[in-house]
Amino acid sequence: MRPSERRRHRATRLLPAALVLAAGLATAPAKAADPAPINLRFADSIPKTHPISVYGSKFWMDMVTRLTKGRVTFQWYPAGQLGKGADLLALTASGAVDVGSTGPSYTPAKLPLSAVAELPEMFASTCAGSKAYWDLLKPGGMLDKLEYAPKHMHVLFAFTNPPYEVQTVHHAVVLPKDMKGLKFKTLGGASDDSALLVGGVPVQMTVADLYLGLKRGTVDGRFGAFNSVFANSTQDVLQYSTVGADIGGFGLVALINDQKWQALGPEVQAAMLQAGDATWQNFCRHEDAENGQIGQELAGKHHWKLAVLDAAQQAEWQTMMRPVQQQWADELDKRGLPASQVLAGFRAAVK
Repeated sequence: MRPSERRRHRATRLLPAALVLAAGLATAPAKAADPAPINLRFADSIPKTHPISVYGSKFWMDMVTRLTKGRVTFQWYPAGQLGKGADLLALTASGAVDVGSTGPSYTPAKLPLSAVAELPEMFASTCAGSKAYWDLLKPGGMLDKLEYAPKHMHVLFAFTNPPYEVQTVHHAVVLPKDMKGLKFKTLGGASDDSALLVGGVPVQMTVADLYLGLKRGTVDGRFGAFNSVFANSTQDVLQYSTVGADIGGFGLVALINDQKWQALGPEVQAAMLQAGDATWQNFCRHEDAENGQIGQELAGKHHWKLAVLDAAQQAEWQTMMRPVQQQWADELDKRGLPASQVLAGFRAAVK
């Protein structure tokens, strides 16, 4: 066989193998592309050093990033950089921010039922209040169905602050009658009702304005927990506090609108809700452990005078403040809102 014939014969034998290899490459499944990264804008009105930010918002964002293996990241705009507390619901609904956290009392006309967590004498600890609030707000919960689903919004995490004390600059408050005529920084809604009931003057004001409001005498005090005093830089301005008054609280919800929620896909959605369930637990564990310790630090190092209420004094506060619960429910019931149903649901969830 001539050399040229041998070359043609070898090429002919190799051709079927090459065709088989090419066919295999053509039919082999392509490697799935990595999911596209997601970067979301998270906005709130709370300072970065506040316990709500440290143990709540930042914890949730970090956990979502970890659960999604770095696929979901966040640009965080705290302390009202993109809008005040009263603006964040609208900014989130419109998509101007991807995730917004706010207190329902900042927009009582829009989220009236969610203020149930801010009523006085509702729960004895941060964990009791936060668990009940999350039960009502998570997917399928009573407040989710009544207040957020109709607005095409989803709650990603939620919790409550510890029960609030009465904290003042110049006037010691021990019993409700001691509040008469004093001006208090409030959130609106239920906290306004509490102040008015005892003859106080409610002044709606954000956390960001509290320090100057106290220094200038715009308000005489606030309803609050010990854990936020240092974050608000009021440790050397406020000087008096009750211990055991339970004059109300604060509920926080973090939201995303339905269009953005659906675009995330089921895996990211599941990660966010898993993080949400962990967030209220992380927040409340820290708050319940640290709140009393911070009160003692304020007394020892910053010369606060603490009025530790005995059983009879606490009973007097309870007798005075509990009617705020039914007053709140009755006012909303008259407007056609199922507030009594929500109040009963929250009470049941706390037990």
